[in-house]
Amino acid sequence: MGRTREHGMVSGLAWAASLATLTWAGLGLTGAHGLSRDDAEHLAAAVHDTTPPTGLRLEGGPNPDGWYSAPAEYRWTAEDRDSGIVWCQKGSVVTIDTDVLRRVTGTCVNGVGAAAHAGFSYRYDGTPPTLDPVAEPAVVAPRRVVVAVPRARDALSGVAGQSCNGNHVLNTRRPGMHRVRCVARDRAGNLGTATVTYWVVGARGRKH
Repeated sequence: MGRTREHGMVSGLAWAASLATLTWAGLGLTGAHGLSRDDAEHLAAAVHDTTPPTGLRLEGGPNPDGWYSAPAEYRWTAEDRDSGIVWCQKGSVVTIDTDVLRRVTGTCVNGVGAAAHAGFSYRYDGTPPTLDPVAEPAVVAPRRVVVAVPRARDALSGVAGQSCNGNHVLNTRRPGMHRVRCVARDRAGNLGTATVTYWVVGARGRKH
C-alpha cells in the first residue's frame, strides 16, 4: 500500500514536471522550473501531503479596471507548508489593442504533485487618448475669464480623466500669447497631452 502511494506521488510530480515545460503561444504562458526529478522523488517519499497549495494569487496583474497599457509579465504564487511549491505558471500579456476579454488560467503545484488553479481576464490598450483642446474665448481682455477645454477622446478603454492647466484658473493679467498644457488619461493608464493658446489683449489690440 505504501509503495502504491509513493508511486502515485512520484507520478504526480512527473506530471507536474512535464506540465511545467509547456508553452501556450497564444497566451504566452510558461512553466517556472522548480525541484529536479530526483529531489521531487525523495520529497514524495518523505512527505505526507494530501492538500493542494493554498493562497493562490496573481503578481503583475492588470490595473483595477482590468487593463494593461504596456508589455508586462505576470505569475502566480501560492503557499504549501507541508511539501512546498515546486513551480507556478507565469507568462506575458498579449500586446494587441483589443476590448475583448482575454482569459488566462494558471496553476501552482506542490511537492507531491497536488495542483491549485486560478485565472484572470484582461484587456489591452497601448494607445493614449487624443486631445483637441480649445480656449474659450481664444482672445480675451485683461482680467477676464478664459476657459481651456481638453476635449479628449479614447476609442478603446475610454477617458478616465482630463484637464487643462491642472484645473487651475488661467492667467489673464499679462498681455500677450499664453500657452496651456492639457492632459488626459484613459482607463488603461495611458497619458495623452496637447497644448492650446489664447491671447490677452487690451482694447487697442482687439479686433472689432
